[in-house]
Amino acid sequence: MGSSPWEVTAGGTLGVDDLTTPAGRAATPGGSALYFSLAARRRCPVHAVAAIGRDGLELRALLEGAGVDTRQVEVRPGRTYRWRAVHGSSGGSPVEEHQMLGVYHSWRPQPGGPAGRSRLLFLGSMPPRCQRLLLRAEPGAGLVALDTMRDYITGHGRQLGALLAEVDLLFLNGPELSALAGGDPSRLIGRGRLRALVVKEGAEGARLITGGGDWWVAPPAVRRVVDPTGAGDALAGGMLGRLAELRRTDPEALLEALAAGTVAAGAAIEAFGPRGLLAGREERSVPL
Repeated sequence: MGSSPWEVTAGGTLGVDDLTTPAGRAATPGGSALYFSLAARRRCPVHAVAAIGRDGLELRALLEGAGVDTRQVEVRPGRTYRWRAVHGSSGGSPVEEHQMLGVYHSWRPQPGGPAGRSRLLFLGSMPPRCQRLLLRAEPGAGLVALDTMRDYITGHGRQLGALLAEVDLLFLNGPELSALAGGDPSRLIGRGRLRALVVKEGAEGARLITGGGDWWVAPPAVRRVVDPTGAGDALAGGMLGRLAELRRTDPEALLEALAAGTVAAGAAIEAFGPRGLLAGREERSVPL
């Protein structure tokens, strides 16, 4: 391509995960900003906006080593975010899950810095209060994408509902769609500036839904499902990274980019934590 890719800002959590799946148990780096950034980084410049405690400095170093800009990863008093999940043999959502917000209880994303140049902004799963503050701090993005989780849908529904009207693209799974809109995408499309949904269907692939249609993208072939934890954030990173390469956000570009996102998700689930994304399989699997 003749033009440089757009820049992308990835806001979300950086943390430590305690994961149990049918493949075993592992403690590993995690968080929505981590998986997203690692999936997007080979396609475009990525600026991470997140918070860690002094017990999480290795998370910032991991991103820096992968080429992600971490100048807006803030080191704060308190503990780094923690996530614990147990996955059953059926895959999909965890059968048990628990988060400890740590430094995110009081974090306020700050405006300015290199992230302010980004054309694409990802509001990764974190408290809706933090998502809204980041959106206010980075007002220049041409496309804003948001991801969330069941805890925030059930516990912060009013805040999240208001925020949906201020984003362009929403990532969610089937149970989250049911909780937000009774399973009816038409109740969300057209709310404020929201114009597209990506419904994550795990082993069945993903759907792109806009006011003009509903398209299905098949999942990539994977050798073995080890850990599904970061699949959704990797999908979002692969997708927005491809949009940044294309320098477009029209429906055709969204559909092409979603295919790149599913490949990134496939790479993420083949190992515990971010190791599948660090290995680079997603880069080789989608032609540019």
